[in-house]
Amino acid sequence: METTRRGDRIRLIHMPNDPDPIPAGSTGIIVSVTTGPLGQLCVRWDNGRSLSLVPGVDTYQVIERGPTPDEPADPSPVVVPAEVYTGITAAHKTGLFNMLDRPAITRLTRQLGFHTTADWLNDRSNHTAYARGIFHGFATEE
Repeated sequence: METTRRGDRIRLIHMPNDPDPIPAGSTGIIVSVTTGPLGQLCVRWDNGRSLSLVPGVDTYQVIERGPTPDEPADPSPVVVPAEVYTGITAAHKTGLFNMLDRPAITRLTRQLGFHTTADWLNDRSNHTAYARGIFHGFATEE
């Protein structure tokens, strides 16, 4: 049996225990999946409603698989030049700004004398890499 995942399109077959059930045959997209003994499939139904399904109680079928997740299960850190890494680390250690506030971090690294880091942060082509690095970490080039 395939695991249901976020992005799958489903068709409801039967929802027996809900006082205001989604009609059988309705279709929708799974927006999140919770696991554990109280796991549910949170669904945004095409009729505009949002109502979760309880696997093992509610019956449904996957009619179209959602996209495979883009991120690997264990995302690797963003590799940056050593000078950039040093400036980002120095800004982080000050604790003055939220690291997601890239413009503030850019100004701070310039004030701290890390001009290479500030230039790297200002370069639009590095904005996505910086955001990913905040969540997945940074590493220096070998």
